[in-house]
Amino acid sequence: MLVVKPRPAFALSLAAPLLAALLLTGCTSGGAEPSPSSTAAAAPTPSLDTEAAAALVAAGLKSSSGSYKLHAAITYAGAQGVQLDVQSDPAAKKMLMTVVNGTSKIEARVLGSDFYLTGLPQLGKKWMKVDGSQVEGFSDMFGMSEQNLAMLGGIIELTVGPNGVFQGWIDPQKAMDKASSPQIKDALAKVVKASGAGARIPFTSKIADGYLVGLTTEYPAEVNNAVTHMKAEMTLSDFGKPVTVTAPPAKDLVQQ
Repeated sequence: MLVVKPRPAFALSLAAPLLAALLLTGCTSGGAEPSPSSTAAAAPTPSLDTEAAAALVAAGLKSSSGSYKLHAAITYAGAQGVQLDVQSDPAAKKMLMTVVNGTSKIEARVLGSDFYLTGLPQLGKKWMKVDGSQVEGFSDMFGMSEQNLAMLGGIIELTVGPNGVFQGWIDPQKAMDKASSPQIKDALAKVVKASGAGARIPFTSKIADGYLVGLTTEYPAEVNNAVTHMKAEMTLSDFGKPVTVTAPPAKDLVQQ
């Protein structure tokens, strides 16, 4: 019989990549020194297009105002890392999620406070049901847009290219100082520590029809107690479209 504890490790490990979608995944300092790839003081002198910055933040707000589909690819030191696919409706508290890491594939469904998970070796082809209200960080699964917007709050340089493409630099310290909640501030503090003092994070984003549809960032992150270079590429689509989530059949649930 599988025993479920109040704070299952697997649930927290899934919440982490969602909370960051990609900007904040896996970034912890652990006392490690920033890697040589860190973009510390070498960044160019900031020149901010304030109108473009306002348009970018507005697009982010629009993208997070309803349901959406998200795909993210996270790589470490150039090697293939995590592939994340999400369909989310924050207002209805519904979500479908798939996380692929090498040969491992984990699937999750969220319906209100019910969290269903499959793909762990000990589950076989069965699903586990967890009361999300008992899992620390569960409510943040629907708040990753806030995390992304928090990073955009640290923009210090921004230029506009053709086809709605924006490029620039983010000061993670500035983003952390502007954080609207302790949870976001703590997440950004890990980015600051891993990146090093005075770091600047390069990013590229894209707007289409007023929505933020793409965001790519690169910065140091800690993996297995060592700081390495991380690249996160995110695309957003299907804004406002229905998200259909059904609970797995009772016969497919593990007994608890």
